[in-house]
Amino acid sequence: MRNKIILFFLFLNACVCYSQNPWLQGQGEVLLSPSVTHYYTDTKRDQNGTKSDFSNNGFYENYVYKLYFSAPLISNKLSLIGNIPYVRSTYADDSTFDENNELGDVELGVKMHLKKTGEFHYLMASLMTTIPLYNNDVGPFVGFDRFGTELKINISGNSKWMGVNDNFHQLEFGVKAFYPGGPYQFKLYGSQGYRITNKVIVLGDVDVFLSRGDDFTVSQQNIQITPDFDIVKTTLSLGYEFSPKFSLYAGGFADVWNRNVAIGRGWQVFSVIKL
Repeated sequence: MRNKIILFFLFLNACVCYSQNPWLQGQGEVLLSPSVTHYYTDTKRDQNGTKSDFSNNGFYENYVYKLYFSAPLISNKLSLIGNIPYVRSTYADDSTFDENNELGDVELGVKMHLKKTGEFHYLMASLMTTIPLYNNDVGPFVGFDRFGTELKINISGNSKWMGVNDNFHQLEFGVKAFYPGGPYQFKLYGSQGYRITNKVIVLGDVDVFLSRGDDFTVSQQNIQITPDFDIVKTTLSLGYEFSPKFSLYAGGFADVWNRNVAIGRGWQVFSVIKL
């Protein structure tokens, strides 16, 4: 029997568009952020962090097409937010070729402004529900096929010493639980953006994922989606602001540390549209 490849891929793409919405919209404003992300892996690390290649020249890749949206419910105090992903995934090795195209884990929830902290920072919170729109009957599987709930606390703002209008940053902590029975995930996300010129913006992100859930795995013929893993991912993007209502970004990401998970890398393209 082949050694199974341990993967955890969909959640690595979860933060592509959140970094571009550090503040809530005012009454009558709607923010849309469509994105395309390509993820690729052909290596993994085990429970002890030892790196190895997939067996039989195997590799996994996906393309995630996602629409993020934010619309005010109560002026700039409470917004409806969501993510709608469509996933095209492939696993192949010397004797296998599996391909699957379907909707992923839809996220829907609210984001609220809690208080202003200092002159240029705001404290916010969001509560999200994860809804799987797939059945895991065709591989490669998309995810756990379980409902989930996530609570996030976020502080966003500007640094005066960098020029209030030339930078933005945010720090976010999240706790997510899938049910029934987990897994339970802890997420730490930080981003810093800086306006190089009036039109060009550089954006750097760091994502930390810690997931615990030893009671199950989602198994297929050649791969597993494991609930127990650790990962740190970095992203660097460059954006161009065509107008105050439309920006376009492109960049790359890579895993810099892993445990019990595939080692991924890839690219992303996304836009920020304000209506």
